[in-house]
Amino acid sequence: MFSALRRCPASLARSIPTTALPSRVLRASLPLSTSAVRITAPRIPAIAKAAFHQSARWQQIAAEAAEEQSTQNEPVTRFADLATRGLVHPNIVNTLTRQMKLDTMTDVQTRTINEALSGVDVIAQAKTGTGKTLGFLIPIVQRILQNDPTLAERARGYKRASPSDIRAIIISPTRELAEQIAVEAKKLVAGTGLIVQTAVGGTQKKAMLMKTQREGCHIMVGTPGRLNDILSDPYSRIRAPQLNALVMDEADRLLDQGFTAEIDEIKTHLPDPEEVERQNLMFSATLSREVVDLVRSTMRPGFHFAKCVDENEAPTHERVPQKLVGLQGFENMTPALYELVLREHQKGQSPDGRPFKAIVYFNSTAEVTLAASVFYKLAGGFKRDKPLHGMRSFEIHSKLSQAARTRAADEFRFCKSGVLLSSDVTARGMDFPNVTHVIQVGLPRDRESYIHRIGRTARAGKEGEGWLFLAPFEQGEYRKRLRGLNLQPDNSLETAQVDMTAQSEIPGNVADLIQQTVEAHGKVYPDQLADAFRGLFGSYQWYSDKQGLLEGANRLAEFGWGMEQPPPPPSSLFMGGGRRQGGGGGRPRGGGGFGGRSGGRDGGFGGRNGGRDGGRDGGFGGRPDRREGGGFGDRRGGRDSFGGARGPRNSDRPRRESNFY
Repeated sequence: MFSALRRCPASLARSIPTTALPSRVLRASLPLSTSAVRITAPRIPAIAKAAFHQSARWQQIAAEAAEEQSTQNEPVTRFADLATRGLVHPNIVNTLTRQMKLDTMTDVQTRTINEALSGVDVIAQAKTGTGKTLGFLIPIVQRILQNDPTLAERARGYKRASPSDIRAIIISPTRELAEQIAVEAKKLVAGTGLIVQTAVGGTQKKAMLMKTQREGCHIMVGTPGRLNDILSDPYSRIRAPQLNALVMDEADRLLDQGFTAEIDEIKTHLPDPEEVERQNLMFSATLSREVVDLVRSTMRPGFHFAKCVDENEAPTHERVPQKLVGLQGFENMTPALYELVLREHQKGQSPDGRPFKAIVYFNSTAEVTLAASVFYKLAGGFKRDKPLHGMRSFEIHSKLSQAARTRAADEFRFCKSGVLLSSDVTARGMDFPNVTHVIQVGLPRDRESYIHRIGRTARAGKEGEGWLFLAPFEQGEYRKRLRGLNLQPDNSLETAQVDMTAQSEIPGNVADLIQQTVEAHGKVYPDQLADAFRGLFGSYQWYSDKQGLLEGANRLAEFGWGMEQPPPPPSSLFMGGGRRQGGGGGRPRGGGGFGGRSGGRDGGFGGRNGGRDGGRDGGFGGRPDRREGGGFGDRRGGRDSFGGARGPRNSDRPRRESNFY
């Protein structure tokens, strides 16, 4: 019977699917009281069950701990996680996420913040505009708060800090970059009791000291010269006996500009790192031999190197289109620039066009000042009848006050469309988003300057383009100075190739552009024209033909600016040698040269008795007919007078031609 019972389920399983049988049939066919069933299902001891479940639970706990440990070892990539993991004070993280609306870190921030928070020194190779400012601000702020937790909360009422309570010093190569860092730092510490001060050149030292002594300072951002000045001054009362961090931003530029001595001197006024431990952070776009030497003399052993530059990514000067515009003469520069700006501005006004936002670089501050005045006139000022009306223009150069430079930089940074007229002070370290064009007027002093200038566009994955305007004097030099750069000739600007010194048939719209620029120059202050005239020679000290350079500058003043006679050139013009002929600063063969008491036989430049004869119906801007020749001071002057013989073909001096291509 027992064997029948044992065989029955097997035979049923082979012949009939169990799903076809009702459940009560299966229950009826298996007696519940048989010993055979009890034997086939032995009871598991309770101790064995407890041991099994206990081991499984510990395995689960161990897996969760390993996963958590793995997560903790992964670098933080979101700012909110800095507070979750207890790496940065919640007040700082709240400011980052709620006030500054930041979520995910950039690559530079991820690779520097995680390492710097561990306390090691960091040298990072990173480009400007990649978020590196927060890459060093967050670690040094957290280090200060960790050493003094009382500073994590905003002080209630008036709590005066000490000017000798500096905990971090940030060294920047330029005033603009220092101001930019200070603005970012003040935003970051807005929810704490930390005080940020700025020490830069170009500002009144007394006012800066009074502000620092009145408010105190925990984080000092400054340029090397001013920092060294106030730290070495025994009467400034500004000291850093509890310094926790030292940051050098744009280290390669600090060394390029000759600040090595100032940096070494600043270090002598800081506490001994053997007695007061401090963290050193250094950021540099390039790692030259000088930067490596600075790293060895500054960093503590075991420092971390973060290379945040993708070697496979092409530099800006290799991936953006760059166009070369050859000018007929100096006098064509402003018309060509005006034509380009007007064309791109009008494109940006169309519904599907991108907003036009450009930086225009000049080689002297006087040229920047003049261009700012001219473009203000071209835009119509408060009037609305000009083609450029509505386009905002800004200027930045070293002769402006720091407040004016900061205001211009901030306004251009946040504007949607506009033009920034600048000297080289903004070529490095400054971050201006969404710049579509970089226009360089005149040959930069070297290849590196050109590259840094053009690096202001095509940032953060955006598109951009570069333009370079060159006078005929620069056509041979630029091939040597800008070797290896992909500059493509561009002939789309009609005003660039017009011979403004001769009468010719040109389209009406081109003549209008030239006429507008000449009239705009006639409305600016004469001293601005004189300064720009002299500044031109400073930019061309390398050019050997001083006489030819002077003649080109005089044509600029006469035909480009509409002046009756050019301003006097610098007295040092011919001190460096070069070809020197009659007129223009030398003693002319025909008498009555530059500064002479009489116009002489042919009327030299500046002659007191030079005539004013000549027709008024020729040329651009109502300039006199040059068919009879004539220098400045006598419209009928002969060949020996300065600037004489400007007829189209009857001049004894050959007309310069532009041959870039």
